[in-house]
Amino acid sequence: MRKGAGFPRVGHAERDMDRRGFIKKGLSRLFYIFGGAILAYPALSFMTFKKSRTEKIIFHPDEQQSVLNFKEGVCLVRKGSEAYAFSMRCTHLGCMLNYGAVSQRFQCPCHGSVFDRWGKWISGPAKKDLLRVPFATEKNKDIVVTLDI
Repeated sequence: MRKGAGFPRVGHAERDMDRRGFIKKGLSRLFYIFGGAILAYPALSFMTFKKSRTEKIIFHPDEQQSVLNFKEGVCLVRKGSEAYAFSMRCTHLGCMLNYGAVSQRFQCPCHGSVFDRWGKWISGPAKKDLLRVPFATEKNKDIVVTLDI
């Protein structure tokens, strides 16, 4: 008598899958993958969505008198005939900076980064200078700073 005769082989049906079973299994797995992607899409898009808006900050001529002019998280700097504006958010993690009039430096209250009055990085975990933001001078001498938030 042959060894194992009369007993069905274990796993015989899975090993000898026919074409119909293969297609059925493949389509069901594709259905699960696409179904999972469709269900995960709203959650993933919510977590990665960043709504951007533009804010305009206007410096009137009477607000432009000193070398450093502060308004709504923006610093307008006049250095000789040159003028520029930079954001008062730290380039490390985005904390609002404090300005020390005595030291003439910007300091981050969160992690201690220090910037000079021209926005150049001096020390701390931030390694970049403060972000310069575009501005335009209008006919009535108003300076309009465009800030993307």
